[in-house]
Amino acid sequence: MSRAANVSILYPDVPVLERPARARDDGFAAIESWWPFATAGPSDAEVDAFVAAVADAGLELVAMNTFGGDLGAGERGIASDPRRKPEFDDSLAVALEVGHRLGTRLFNTLVGIGPLRDLAADRLALAAKAAQREGRRILVEPLSGIDDYPITTARDAFALVGALGSGGAGVLGDLYHLAVNGEDVDALIATRGQDLAHVQIADAPGRGAPGTGSLPLDRWTEALDRVGYAGWVALEHLPS
Repeated sequence: MSRAANVSILYPDVPVLERPARARDDGFAAIESWWPFATAGPSDAEVDAFVAAVADAGLELVAMNTFGGDLGAGERGIASDPRRKPEFDDSLAVALEVGHRLGTRLFNTLVGIGPLRDLAADRLALAAKAAQREGRRILVEPLSGIDDYPITTARDAFALVGALGSGGAGVLGDLYHLAVNGEDVDALIATRGQDLAHVQIADAPGRGAPGTGSLPLDRWTEALDRVGYAGWVALEHLPS
């Protein structure tokens, strides 16, 4: 099973444009990234620079987040905010452009704090259709440790993806978040592992590297392989 590095969490001390080369030097052939720009609508020059940084490092960008708002201030997505449609649309357009240029197919899209509103579902449905037209998918991810985030279990995520009514959406299974939230990860893998569109891992407690905590990550990744999961496993853990 192929591993990718999440350059945003693994290399926080390195400027964004230097992170792909750092991952390459650490032996990775593929990476994923949170939203790599300061705003939802970066300039053409900013997009060109990010694309060049990944391409020049010779890496595959397998997944990327869309704009999630001010994460440092506690925002986790803007899909549910009626005032932020232009930002949502700009971010999706930029993400799909990056996907077209780098071959990236998966775009994690956080839904926003608070109850899951019809507005968020409608925006996600339109985003999924736009992604599907280009052979790409948006991802829905359960999160842990975020008060009032409406997607916390695999069931939540699969239900939302099913409601979107499009092949342009899939579930991101971050095994760390699911385990911290009390999910039976063994049962999830046995029943829905082959349906996951993307997987991320970190150990718990502490969200450290595999082997620093108590989660049976080797067992879970081996089980994913047995049930036919064919996607990437991304290391989304705090630096060692």
